[in-house]
Amino acid sequence: MHKKLFDITRIRSESKFQKYKELGLINELVLRNLQIKSEYLELRKTHNQIDAIFILSEKYNLCYDSVNTILFRKRQIKPVSFPSSTKPLTSQYQATAKP
Repeated sequence: MHKKLFDITRIRSESKFQKYKELGLINELVLRNLQIKSEYLELRKTHNQIDAIFILSEKYNLCYDSVNTILFRKRQIKPVSFPSSTKPLTSQYQATAKP
């Protein structure tokens, strides 16, 4: 199985990224984890698994188990739902509220 490497530096330098970050639309934790995964793939070319994880744990000031979790635990993507109408949520709740 061959994983794709991400050029995080290039992504961060794009103007759209900067705009999204200013708007608070970028999850920095997910971005950091993506960087760790990308660096892990590079380190595995020259280091064994334990050493690669240890190097990353030192670099990112995380414990070994945290890096291991980032690398090997399947991420649960949580669905996001938006209200179907444009009415404020408070008016919807007031209309259905019981005395």
